[in-house]
Amino acid sequence: MKKILLLLLFLGLSTAVFAKSDYTAQIEVDVDAKDSVEAKDKAMIEAQRKGFSEVASGLTDEENVKLLNQLSDDEIAKFVQSVSVSNEKSGGTKYKALLTVEINEELLKEYMAENDMIDVKASELLVIPVYRSEYGGRVELWENSNDWRRSWLSKGLIKFGVLQVRTIDSHFEQINELNGENALYMSSILYEEIANLNGSDGIYVVFAEVLPNKHLKITVKNERAKTEDSFTVLYNENENTFDKAIEKSVMFISNMERMAKKQNGVNDTGVVSAVYAYQDMKDWIDKSNTLKTLENVKMIDTKSMGGGKVNFDLHYTGSLDDLFESLSELGLSHENMGNYIIIR
Repeated sequence: MKKILLLLLFLGLSTAVFAKSDYTAQIEVDVDAKDSVEAKDKAMIEAQRKGFSEVASGLTDEENVKLLNQLSDDEIAKFVQSVSVSNEKSGGTKYKALLTVEINEELLKEYMAENDMIDVKASELLVIPVYRSEYGGRVELWENSNDWRRSWLSKGLIKFGVLQVRTIDSHFEQINELNGENALYMSSILYEEIANLNGSDGIYVVFAEVLPNKHLKITVKNERAKTEDSFTVLYNENENTFDKAIEKSVMFISNMERMAKKQNGVNDTGVVSAVYAYQDMKDWIDKSNTLKTLENVKMIDTKSMGGGKVNFDLHYTGSLDDLFESLSELGLSHENMGNYIIIR
């Protein structure tokens, strides 16, 4: 179960997830420790676990809730969207408050669906595995030598969170123009023909190319959105390279589906992914509340927390330069890391 959690959390770091108000729980805490700071930290951890359990209990049965409660505090924290504080009293060795814990709806649903804890309507996707067995060689699809497609077929219907991925089968051979080369460089006419026969336009071409050093380069193409991404699986004679490539391909497909949904959604703001290293939970709560006071900050979308760092998406209006200027006015600096920024 924890292996799957790590896959979902990897994806959770890559995209924004929007929680709904019914995925919240109000938790009263009254904690005693060696001082009020430690008491507050313990209270936050306690509230996150209780809030997570309360939300989950509304989605699944008692047995599954018990399984979910076996997750560590750090693992549970990664499902937490935000924590807000009211009626706070702190002093001496005590900390009391009413904490509202908001849980990441999509991440929780995907994790529970992956572990057969809930039934959700899955998105049906079709994968077309095309293959080049040697660098510079011909691209194959239906050929018996396409070991890449054979490996996909051996997996049957692949379920990953709220996705169901199946491999193109022989009845698509009736499309005369569908071969390896045409699949890899798919025309709009061929795409429509495959989509009509498939009953869905969720079509991915996954191209595996064996490099001269025996490593496997994988290119994943979303034919609906006309986007693509790629990665390399290193050759290891003691491991099944195709199995590793399929597992990672499904992760990439899931991530690309998330990105497509995000781009197609109603969003009149810009979004920048950010990381902030907090001293303790109070530090992050105070900082997030301060960020929300900025006129050009529309929403803070917390994706994961743990190890003293919080990963979040900052939804803003206006230009990115205006956002950075507003951060500077708060005394915060930023470092652009390409796909995300570090806020200090």
